[in-house]
Amino acid sequence: MVDKEFNWENTRQLSPLQIVLAFAIPSVIAFAGFHIVLPALVQRGVPVLIAWSLIASIMLACLVLTAVIFMQREAKSLNITVMARMCLKKLSAKQWLIYSAVMIVGLALAGGASQLVQPFMNLLNLDVPKHMPFFLDPSINPMQDAPEVVSPGYLLKGKIILLPLFFIALLLNILAEELYFRAWMLPKMAKYGNLGWILNGTFFALYHIFQFWLFPTILVGSLIWACVVYYSKSIVPAFVGHFIGNFLLTFIGLSYLILG
Repeated sequence: MVDKEFNWENTRQLSPLQIVLAFAIPSVIAFAGFHIVLPALVQRGVPVLIAWSLIASIMLACLVLTAVIFMQREAKSLNITVMARMCLKKLSAKQWLIYSAVMIVGLALAGGASQLVQPFMNLLNLDVPKHMPFFLDPSINPMQDAPEVVSPGYLLKGKIILLPLFFIALLLNILAEELYFRAWMLPKMAKYGNLGWILNGTFFALYHIFQFWLFPTILVGSLIWACVVYYSKSIVPAFVGHFIGNFLLTFIGLSYLILG
């Protein structure tokens, strides 16, 4: 009989070297995609927003597929359901209340950490590459700045094609980050206790080296999501919070710029 419960301690734990490699490999791929392939496409005349969404979707889809394959195999070896191995455990109303409060506080702290981004950039002499989209540039306010500043050479107004492209990219982003880094990796770091989720959150923030100038904000959010998943043993609350914070708000804002 297949068990519907997943005991994290039963899964094969990762060694320190395996943890580093599990984060480093997708980090290197992402860096190459956004700092080698992306500028090459932009130089060939592909609009930044289209090139970015296509590259992100391809890389993230591969990461989702990798995580699903890993967890399917492991679920079979542990004699548990794939849903259980994906850490899709249901939570009680009380747990939802607690973890929702933690995530709200976390989002507020991440918002506060955004004030540290510019000093962080100044300290390390970091600049946002010109081939990066406007929403990754903290110096751009898309609701106030001129359209040609927000998206030079490719004004957003009326570009309906961007909506499905970004819908797919943003959705894959959430799936990849929750399934690979938290559902697959975090249980395999359980033997390290609290240090495990701290390392998971920190390494996940470093995975975003392709946009390192945003590290202060990403680090706070990463630690919050890792903490919630570690204690709840479920990616569901983190997925919901991630969906609201990184998907809905971004997609609604983009839709306003395109259709407004």
